[in-house]
Amino acid sequence: SGFLLWPVLLVSFSVNAVEPISLYNLFTSAVNRAQHLHTLAAEIYKEFERSIPPEAHRQLSKTSPLAGCYSDSIPTPTGKDETQEKSDGYLLRISSALIQSWVYPLKTLSDAFSNSLMFGTSDGIFDKLEDLNKGINELMKVVGDGGIYIEDVRKLRYENFDVHLRNDASLMKNYGL
Repeated sequence: SGFLLWPVLLVSFSVNAVEPISLYNLFTSAVNRAQHLHTLAAEIYKEFERSIPPEAHRQLSKTSPLAGCYSDSIPTPTGKDETQEKSDGYLLRISSALIQSWVYPLKTLSDAFSNSLMFGTSDGIFDKLEDLNKGINELMKVVGDGGIYIEDVRKLRYENFDVHLRNDASLMKNYGL
């Protein structure tokens, strides 16, 4: 019976050794992912503009799916100080709105050029944007009126995301939580 308790003891010691999530690390990871997506999207769009013939470019500018992208009209903080003055919920809502502003145009371009090898990666970007938006929505639930606030997230341990938030475990795992 001593051999049967050994794995249980090892698991309980390893579970207690996990550090709480650092909010700074969580935010840094989200910023790095957003910067990577932005760079990738900019490169793909530049390649797209270089690859289409002039006539198609004129036609596309008349009925561009990018006309649906309204990210320039979303009010965002302009600097570090202004950003730090805003609430976590406000910043998450802005992040979600920015992602939403790109989802439709990207999906439209992806569907329009689905046969092109160059746009095979746009599906990946679309999927990553949707995953990022789902992750932001989960954070908004935590920060929102659910009674749990961002200070409480720091107290959560990694294993809690697997055990207590089982219905959204895949979302949490996508972000390395």
